[in-house]
Amino acid sequence: MYYEIYPDIIFIINFLFDLILLYLLQIINRKKSKIGRMLCAAAIGGLMATIVTIFPGINMVIRFMLIYIVSSILMIEIAFGRMKIRELIIQVVILYIITYFVGGLISSIYHNTNLRLHLYRINNGIKVSDISWKYMAIIILLIIPVILVIIWLIRGYYKRNPDIYKIDLILGDKKVQANGMLDTGNCLYDPLLNKPVIIVEFSLIKQLLSNDLIKELEWAKEGLNGDKSITGQWDLVSESAVRLRLIPYQSIGKKGLLPGVRLDRIVIYRGDDLITSENIIAAIFDDKLSTKDDYHVILHKELL
Repeated sequence: MYYEIYPDIIFIINFLFDLILLYLLQIINRKKSKIGRMLCAAAIGGLMATIVTIFPGINMVIRFMLIYIVSSILMIEIAFGRMKIRELIIQVVILYIITYFVGGLISSIYHNTNLRLHLYRINNGIKVSDISWKYMAIIILLIIPVILVIIWLIRGYYKRNPDIYKIDLILGDKKVQANGMLDTGNCLYDPLLNKPVIIVEFSLIKQLLSNDLIKELEWAKEGLNGDKSITGQWDLVSESAVRLRLIPYQSIGKKGLLPGVRLDRIVIYRGDDLITSENIIAAIFDDKLSTKDDYHVILHKELL
């Protein structure tokens, strides 16, 4: 008995699966990656699977190392960049869990529906050389709704359980501590520095501001509200005014400018790590950001 192996089909199927798994990993961990890096990482996974398949005589230990350790580490490092050993181990474990979950769903559908019967009929009704392509098409059609359901569940979880971090806001010799919520929908950037912008409640950031800077901000708000005569009162060369920014924003059916202040530094406490960013603009929001009052700052995804 012998098996006819199609390396190109093996590579394509594994490439697609790895790309989907990496995309799910990116959503779950809210990491940032470019499409080129994701494609290269998935290609490495597909290549490893192909090598192991076309050389069935590879030692079991080497096979295990290539598939479950080397392949996973390379894919994660290529897709999301270098990371500490502890975080890399966590990402590998999460990738295994996602793989197990997706594979379990597909296996359950295969064994508890008429899918096996349909595949058998397809197998008997076409040429041997076409079987792999047919299987691949069916697998792709099968995995799409599974992935959509997983993404829907993940987004629902994050909506109910937002990522909240302890943070420090620092301006001069003043510091205020607060809770910041990571919002992947925050896409604000400072037009001058091209840096990510956070959103802070005015009642919180007011604790950092001098009286002169508070006055400048009030004038800026009145100017944005339509009082053009107020701009004549701005002292644009004062030390306070140099920290002021106007941040463009756009939401559904609405766009405009938010007043902002350049902070000297912000510190985000992420587990055992401290993430420090300098010269970050804080756009000011006059109302409450959270109805439950469990956070007072909205963080930008690029800061983490």
